[in-house]
Amino acid sequence: MYQEVREKIKVLALFDQGKITPKAFKWSGREFRIAKIALAYQERSGRTVYYFFGVECKNGSVFKLKYNNEKLIWNLEERWVE
Repeated sequence: MYQEVREKIKVLALFDQGKITPKAFKWSGREFRIAKIALAYQERSGRTVYYFFGVECKNGSVFKLKYNNEKLIWNLEERWVE
């Protein structure tokens, strides 16, 4: 099941021709390298577009990331816990 986190994080991402691809992020003093993007979608609220990514990291951890294009902020929204 997913556990809500909702914390700001630092993300290394590729922005290329309108496409966003997160590659790695830092959370709680640890670095997570992304192995796979399992899900990507966006939601709009007024002028702001939120980009969501379901990612699987190289260590097997699974997270949901959110990027706010108006404020240029990344958040860790959820993490998968068994």
